[in-house]
Amino acid sequence: MRFHPGTILASPDAQSLFESGEVDPQELLRHHVLGEWDEAMEADLIEASEKAIRDGGVIVSTWQISGYTIWIRTDASRETTIIDVPLDY
Repeated sequence: MRFHPGTILASPDAQSLFESGEVDPQELLRHHVLGEWDEAMEADLIEASEKAIRDGGVIVSTWQISGYTIWIRTDASRETTIIDVPLDY
């Protein structure tokens, strides 16, 4: 692990996606804390997250899976990591 994720929380939309079996949250979290970024993640977001790992700050990773964009954010204090799936209704 490159950093500690703290308490892990999931939004209701993310939880629904996990319960459907389409996405494995443990696999996503493993990649997140190892800094193994998704190929589709924007370069500036990767750079900002790498800097946050080194110097402190919010770490963000995004994942494109099954037509969804999944966001994982670890706060600067490393107390909380939130998994979210922003859905358009």
